[in-house]
Amino acid sequence: MTRDAKVAPHSTTAGEAGLRGNLSALHLFFSVMAWNAPLVIVVGVIPVMLTVGNGIATPVAFVTAGLVLGAFAVGFTRMARVLPNPGAFYAYITAGLGREIGLGAGVLALFGYFCAYAGTYAFSGVVFNSLVENSIGGPGLPWWALAFLFWAAVTVIGYCRIDLSAKVLAVLLVAEVAVIVVYDVAVFAQGGAVGLSVEPLDPSHWFDGSFGIALLYGLGMYGGFEVTALYRDEVRDPMRTVPRATYAVLVFGMVLYGTTAWLFINALGIDDAVAAATADPTEAVEGTMQRFGGRLLLDLSTALVMTSTFAVLLAGHNIVSRYVFNLSADRILPSKLSGVHARHGSPHVASVATSVAALLANVPVIALNLDPMRFYAAMLGIASFVVIVAILLTDIAIPLYMHRHGGELSTFWATIACPFVAAAGLLTCVVMAADNFEILIGGSSSLAAALLLLIGAFFAAGVVMAVIFRRTRPEIYAKIGRQ
Repeated sequence: MTRDAKVAPHSTTAGEAGLRGNLSALHLFFSVMAWNAPLVIVVGVIPVMLTVGNGIATPVAFVTAGLVLGAFAVGFTRMARVLPNPGAFYAYITAGLGREIGLGAGVLALFGYFCAYAGTYAFSGVVFNSLVENSIGGPGLPWWALAFLFWAAVTVIGYCRIDLSAKVLAVLLVAEVAVIVVYDVAVFAQGGAVGLSVEPLDPSHWFDGSFGIALLYGLGMYGGFEVTALYRDEVRDPMRTVPRATYAVLVFGMVLYGTTAWLFINALGIDDAVAAATADPTEAVEGTMQRFGGRLLLDLSTALVMTSTFAVLLAGHNIVSRYVFNLSADRILPSKLSGVHARHGSPHVASVATSVAALLANVPVIALNLDPMRFYAAMLGIASFVVIVAILLTDIAIPLYMHRHGGELSTFWATIACPFVAAAGLLTCVVMAADNFEILIGGSSSLAAALLLLIGAFFAAGVVMAVIFRRTRPEIYAKIGRQ
């Protein structure tokens, strides 16, 4: 591409059958937003952020995280217009930083998304069992038996055309967001515990507690916005759809999470919010749900946490299977995994492999009778750290690539200033995440060190593979990063 080129045309991988779909910007928005699990964030994450983050200034952490990622998205969406490859982080980092780092990042990203996806099955079984046993008086069942039902449903839907997944995710997302909005309106209309206060927005509280931890959690809650580019072969008009969906996820998340956190704090009372969340985070949420929305709202939220978890699994399955597809299309993974279904246009072989791998990942947890929630926490912590590292590497790659190939899209503001601002926030979070990794995984410092070494090993494995391919299989080396 020449220096003065405007955009690259949409294309599938040369020599490979491309994935097919008909996703609109709205469908893509639903698919990505479902990965965030808004109701799970409200019920399970916001109270934790009050406790270990920056207290009543939690809404500011969400807004700051959204602005950091918004700055990243400026260059990211510009690069998506110039680089028509569907490999997302894998493709973008390769294009900007070279095939060795690109493959290392691709392997690492696959590992991170897989950890979140596979680990959530354990969480789904626990949530499902709680609903059956406590809410409808059913029998207590092993978590893995209930999780298997989620697994079977995700396996079937994930095998089919992406449009089916998008429709399912749209219904589930609308339902859980509706519950959050009803809760927000109820708290706002009733004036919170002692009247609505804007004190959580006061700059004097921004750095209460640990702002770094709060920002780290905040960034994690927007997870998935970056995979819009991963679906570019399955959307209508990717030049428009990908940027629109990316910004929509960030803006919607910033408004929803920031507003709900502010109202939740007001529902508890400004002076009592941190203490109440620290004493019993679950009761803090459920108590305000029932107080301001009634028993019906509480029961609905309990049920929809389960459907929200299913949405996370389905969205995660689609993300992982497409990473597997992209790596196999480049022959990094076995080429058979890059098969495209003749009717569905889906990566059906990669989809089945993803389902089998998730099942196998949970077998040791079942066989060794490990705590499923500890397993989930560790897997989610790995995923959170990996995704932030991948975003940072992509942010560094963007100016380098756009300077060479961006043409008139490579402006100072879009491809230098904004990536620089994003890098400052992202680098801060990577350092904070490494330093507080035991908090992220809910485990010991020794376990944290071991998992950080494992993360480094996956990245190093990708780099070494690229070096080996460069020397022994140049035709594969040339394809790295969907080149």
